[in-house]
Amino acid sequence: MDETYPRRPKRSPATTVLNLLTFLVLLAALCVGGAYAAIFVDPYLPFNPFPPPTFPPTLGFPTPTSTAPVSLPPTWTPTSASAVLTGTPTPEPSVTPTPPSASTGTSTSTPSTPLFTSTPTSTPWPFVLEANSPVYTENFNDQRCNWLGIAGQVFDKDGNPLPGDIVVRLRGQLAGQLVQLDAITGTAPDYGEAGYEFYLSDQPIASENTLSIQLFDTGGIPLSERVFLITFDACDKNLVLVNWNQTQ
Repeated sequence: MDETYPRRPKRSPATTVLNLLTFLVLLAALCVGGAYAAIFVDPYLPFNPFPPPTFPPTLGFPTPTSTAPVSLPPTWTPTSASAVLTGTPTPEPSVTPTPPSASTGTSTSTPSTPLFTSTPTSTPWPFVLEANSPVYTENFNDQRCNWLGIAGQVFDKDGNPLPGDIVVRLRGQLAGQLVQLDAITGTAPDYGEAGYEFYLSDQPIASENTLSIQLFDTGGIPLSERVFLITFDACDKNLVLVNWNQTQ
C-alpha cells in the first residue's frame, strides 16, 4: 500500500529576499549596538563623531604634600614694614582762592570752578602685601620641579603670625582649568606658624593675571584688596610666596 506524503510548498523568490533583508537589518542593528557600547566604555575612540574635550593631563585636584620639616629660604623672614597699597587714590590738590584786586577791592575775574575742592580720603585695607611679596623661588619639598603652588604667611601689625583667623582665597583659571580654593592660616606649618598653601599642578605652568588671591575673615568679609598673580614655566620659580602684613 503506497503512502502519500504532503508536498512541501515551494519557497517563492520574494520570501527569500525578505528573509535576506531581515537578516541584514538584524546584523546592522547588532553592529550599531556594539558601536554604541564601545563608545560608552571609551568615548575617546577614533570613530566617535562627538568625542568629549581633552583636558590637560597634568592638572588635578589638590593632593596632600609632604609634611616633613624643611628649611625655609634664607630670605624668608617676616618684616614689620607695611607694603604700599597698590591703586590707592591720589588726593586731588586743593585749589587756592584767587585774591581780590588790591586797587578796586573786587575780584578781577569770575572763577569758572569752585574756589575749594574736597580732598577724597581712602580707607586702607586691614591687610596689605608684604613689601617684598610675591617672591618666586624653587619649591623646597621632595617633589621639587614636579610641583606648582602658592604659599605664604599672614602677620599682625606687630609682626606676629595670625594662625586660624584668616581665610586666604585663590580664584581664577590656570591652563583652562577653573581654580576655586580656600586655605586657613596655620594649616601649612612648613611655611611658619601662620602658613598657608595652595597646590596647583604637578609641573610648572606659565600664567599672567589669571589667578587672584585675597584675604577674608571667617565671616566672609574682605580684609585685603584682590591681588592678581603671575606664574612661570620654570623649576626655579614654581613656588610663589605671598606674605601679608596687618595695617590697623
